[in-house]
Amino acid sequence: MRKEDKRSRKTIKAIQDALLRMLAEKRLSDIKIVDLCKNADINRTTFYLHFESTEQVLLSIREEIVKRIFDSYKGNSFFYTLEHPLGFLTTCTEVISSYDGFENFVRNSSEAAYFLEKLKKCFAARAYADFVNENAGSDDHAFYIIDFMTAGMLDVFIAWLRSEQETPLESILDKCAKLLSAGHEALTDR
Repeated sequence: MRKEDKRSRKTIKAIQDALLRMLAEKRLSDIKIVDLCKNADINRTTFYLHFESTEQVLLSIREEIVKRIFDSYKGNSFFYTLEHPLGFLTTCTEVISSYDGFENFVRNSSEAAYFLEKLKKCFAARAYADFVNENAGSDDHAFYIIDFMTAGMLDVFIAWLRSEQETPLESILDKCAKLLSAGHEALTDR
């Protein structure tokens, strides 16, 4: 069980960021915990207070990204996020970008494709659960529409991270916001 006080949170973040930096150069299976601890500037005992393995660290990053994004919109409905997509997309970008080394991980790691596919699935599942919770009697198409929208948006962000980033992200998100609005219409069209 992980502790979540301020000091523990700082340690967890250091471990997560160190793992992402290392994944830009090595496969997850090649990263030794002793090397991860050295990179995070902690000892192994501290590592094991928070995690059991490097795989668990990577899982924690994925779960945390989804939680932080959805927590930032607590109190607002899923439809609110679709009606105001630019703000939601900006939040997604800020959360993902807050991980030191995430961009290099996405650009250079052989592990990135698997991680990102799992991230899309977790994100879509959470968005769909929130949608169903707010909309009793939603039709069978809702899952597929939400899956399409979330996967598409994450793919756009990842493509931007892998690019030379000459086009401002805000400009891309502004254009994509229109697509999310169309998804909103598809979800409300019964």
